[in-house]
Amino acid sequence: MSNVVAVTGVTGDVGGKTLELLHAAGVPVRALVRKPEQAADLRARGIDARIADLGDVAAVTRALDGVDQLFLVTAATEQQLAHGTNGVAAARAAGVRAIVHLSGADAAEHSPLPWGRAIWRINALVRSSGLSWTLLHASGFLTNLMPSAPAIRRGILPQTIGRGRIPWIDTTDIARVAARVLERGIHDGAEHVLTGPELLDGRGLARALSIGVGRRVRYLHLPSRLFSGVLRLTGMPAWQAEGLRQQFGRVARRELDGIAVQTSDVERLTGLPARPVSEWARAHRAELLQA
Repeated sequence: MSNVVAVTGVTGDVGGKTLELLHAAGVPVRALVRKPEQAADLRARGIDARIADLGDVAAVTRALDGVDQLFLVTAATEQQLAHGTNGVAAARAAGVRAIVHLSGADAAEHSPLPWGRAIWRINALVRSSGLSWTLLHASGFLTNLMPSAPAIRRGILPQTIGRGRIPWIDTTDIARVAARVLERGIHDGAEHVLTGPELLDGRGLARALSIGVGRRVRYLHLPSRLFSGVLRLTGMPAWQAEGLRQQFGRVARRELDGIAVQTSDVERLTGLPARPVSEWARAHRAELLQA
């Protein structure tokens, strides 16, 4: 029986880190990528890579031939639901045994977030696929704070979350859980909620960043529409800026859709606790401050 694990989204944060952990552990892995040069780079490092866009069901089905488990990671784009739908359909057609899907802690049927609605629907497809499955409901990624680095260097954290609390998580911790689940290969419909070790509002997040970078960072509250306007000035598409306005100015600020839940699932599944924001900031001090 094949024990190959296929991973999508490997040029992104969680997918890429999970692929690296599995490869380092000696697990037979197969990366699905869109570009020939990406495949060539991975093959040069001894990693099996197949060219297949999640927009093409037939190509993904071929790429999954002989695969035992699929780690399905979809990017937050306007095509996310279609890509997730195609990934599940291709896994079924290729005879994949099990799917691990990277979900979100705030995925909800009627979410104001386009990615929240998309992920909720992909979850439903995974559950009804007839395959074995595990869902990883991950909280807010700390790497999403990186675009705020220019402001953090000036000593401010501009946000619209207010007093809403988020258990921010290091994506390395998500990847550690994903790799452990895939290494074990046991899937019984578990839905793990992956969070950092602390629930932080805007000011708490700024304090944790201050400790990590060794420099005072002050929370600067922005009205949600001003927040989205600032995002638009960076060149962000309107749909994404509006989604982030809703995510932080509505869902997070009001603690909707289960977003303000903190668990110990990372430690339970990996044996090591999730990294606090301050430690993440300390590890990324050079990137945040360009020191």
